[in-house]
Amino acid sequence: MKSLTKAGLAVLAVAAFALPALAQNLNKERGNILAVDWNAMQVRLKDPQGRERTWPVSRDAVVEFNDKASSFPNPKLKDLAPPMYVHFTFNADTKEIVKFEVAEVGFEPGAKANPAPAAAATQGGQAATITAIDMNVGQVEVQLPTGRKTYWVEPKSQLRAYKAGDRVTIQVQQQGDKEVVTRIQRSR
Repeated sequence: MKSLTKAGLAVLAVAAFALPALAQNLNKERGNILAVDWNAMQVRLKDPQGRERTWPVSRDAVVEFNDKASSFPNPKLKDLAPPMYVHFTFNADTKEIVKFEVAEVGFEPGAKANPAPAAAATQGGQAATITAIDMNVGQVEVQLPTGRKTYWVEPKSQLRAYKAGDRVTIQVQQQGDKEVVTRIQRSR
């Protein structure tokens, strides 16, 4: 009986190590972040072949920064933003992302928009070129003289009249902790 008990323990030990590996069917991909929506736990990514896709994200997804890690001492999902280039791990069964590794940040962390230009933008507007639109989450990415920036748009129905490449004037207002485009007009 003692040998049976040892054999049973050996089987249990092997199963304890093998089961987690079998339970997780993980795959890796990479791409640039186009838009994030943490309310819906989704991220829109563009892969190296130029295909765009919205991926579900696990609430407890791990975030690591390989680029500019000192600027993100406690990395979390809210640190992820366009145009970061990321390698990500996802569950092949659920297609849910469980880990992000930021390979390239794509901007200078801490160089957020100065409140003074944002205030000026609310009065007369800012000239911009649309580089990407995500109607699903209501975000627009624009090229400004200071670089690329992604904004929420309220109401998001304004985005229907525009496409990437359009030259526009945007009016931006601070709403809580985010800057929101409240008006878009075609530039002449």
